[in-house]
Amino acid sequence: MKSYPFQTILVLFVLSISPVFAIDYPYQTDEPQKTGWPLNAEERAYVMRPEYDRRPGREANKHLPAMWPVVPSAGNWGGTSWLDTHARLVEQVRANAGPCDVLLVGDSITIQWGDAWKKHFPNLKAINIGIGGDKTQNVLWRLDHGGVEGLQPKLILLMIGNNNMFFTPETGIESVAKGIEMCMKNLCDRFPKIPIIVAKILPAHEPNNRFYEDIKKTNAALDPLNLESNPNVFVLDMWNDFTTADGKINKELFTSDNIHLSPAGYAAYANLLHPLIHAIFNGEAIPQPNSKPKLRITPETTNNSPSPPSAGPGVRTPRTTSEIELKSSPVLSYPYKPYNQGKLDPQLTGWPLSEAELGWVQKLEYTRKPGHEAQKHLPEFWFVTPTASHWQAKDGSGVNEWVEHHAQCIGKAQAMREHIDIAIIGDSITQGWGGGWDGSPFNTAWQNHFGDARTVNLGIGGDRMEHILWRLDHGALEGTSPRCILLMIGVNNAPLVQANGVPMISAAQGIKLCVENLRLRCPDSRIVLVKILPAFDPSKEVGAEVRKINQALDDLRLESDAKVKVLDLWNDFTNVDGSLKSELYSDRHLHLNAAGYGVFASKLKPAIMELLERLP
Repeated sequence: MKSYPFQTILVLFVLSISPVFAIDYPYQTDEPQKTGWPLNAEERAYVMRPEYDRRPGREANKHLPAMWPVVPSAGNWGGTSWLDTHARLVEQVRANAGPCDVLLVGDSITIQWGDAWKKHFPNLKAINIGIGGDKTQNVLWRLDHGGVEGLQPKLILLMIGNNNMFFTPETGIESVAKGIEMCMKNLCDRFPKIPIIVAKILPAHEPNNRFYEDIKKTNAALDPLNLESNPNVFVLDMWNDFTTADGKINKELFTSDNIHLSPAGYAAYANLLHPLIHAIFNGEAIPQPNSKPKLRITPETTNNSPSPPSAGPGVRTPRTTSEIELKSSPVLSYPYKPYNQGKLDPQLTGWPLSEAELGWVQKLEYTRKPGHEAQKHLPEFWFVTPTASHWQAKDGSGVNEWVEHHAQCIGKAQAMREHIDIAIIGDSITQGWGGGWDGSPFNTAWQNHFGDARTVNLGIGGDRMEHILWRLDHGALEGTSPRCILLMIGVNNAPLVQANGVPMISAAQGIKLCVENLRLRCPDSRIVLVKILPAFDPSKEVGAEVRKINQALDDLRLESDAKVKVLDLWNDFTNVDGSLKSELYSDRHLHLNAAGYGVFASKLKPAIMELLERLP
């Protein structure tokens, strides 16, 4: 049992926080106003820059991702919307200055307490400063810029870190745990006598999903930080309460996205908080969890663990390549010179992979991004430099399963080598036509419109432009000459434009390089390039970046090549007001359903026929 000296908690109060308060952070950015609210003109101009452009190290063009979660950074949703949201919360805090029962700090899971808090804690006045999408660094910035000034809470509940999982391949796990610790320390320094419940990150998605596994590792990385060495801090681990015996999330407690909580989820959360709040407010010992024992994970490796320098006993050779030997000679000239000179990727072209190359592609993808070897952040080169993707093997062997799927695609192309009417290459929307590496049959739309065409599907879900470039340089269509090649790529690049500041022109150039690579390898083939289909909300954030990439393509005039046809289906998948025709999407925002593929195929067929008839 752990006792807490909170007997006088109901009469405690703290002084308003001075606007000059700020704890020491491990990296000092160029931010002109490090604390206080409202912002001066210089600070407002600074935080209106995209978040990626204000990351630690950016001012010196250095790649310092380990610092991102522990150094304050204002969020940015495009425009002023995030800052406006923070401003509204500051006004709410000021309007409620003085005593309150509970201060809730976090992201969307916190802000979505809403009516559930009133239902389960009707007698507790809560001030909720959650913002959807926030990461640890965003919470730190808000705390330093008026986010809690003037409040006198009796208890603080902090849950943050879920959105940092988008960046753990670059930041590593331990940095996120440190970011959570830094948020706790910030609150402890501001409210030195106030108890704080630090809730570990709730599970999300499914076992073997990167988010799920990284959340587990991050929660585990909190343990050696010994947050409870501060007698006012209690760490709440709810993992076992939100998962089933086999480790899967309890679906009843989550919404359909497998991240956010359902009403039943908030009820479960509240049930775990009730005894803690009761004990804290009454100066009693904190009760031990009456559910299953806390889950303690000791990760064997983290995202910062070095990868083997070359293929060894734990690296399998792709299964489908034993009889395929493809040594391609042509290669495009890419703009990142160290790659062209062979200083990074040890095998620039050809198939099968050399032993050194097998070792290289086992490394996590972020460690192979242009600039990483020099600790520079060079996103302008990411989309235009070939890079193998990385899918962690489900069996825990460390093998890059994506390379195996690429090998399976090569096998399909080589089996039809002399008799391919249509080759289709792209991401999950391409893979969704069927007939690809996963063994699924061609879907109804493809069979209805192209059933008599000898087709090979080389689509792999999750692929981006740089992956297509790598695959083309490593045997994807080597020695083939399809009558027509269908290419659609780029939707998975759009989030990196939004979050990492990849220049829009780089995204358009990445697609252009994919077309040029196809023309280099299959000079007699006709190419139909389908612009990226609308996705997400086309009016904001990532959805808007998709449209901008498509618009940037127009300036490149790819159809000046008579063997290239550019097909724009934007209006076929959007309503008059610009919103998605969600009835054409299986998930209502990205992937197509049967009706969506039907529309796609009906527009694609005449485009292919026109292109084939254009030239003999």
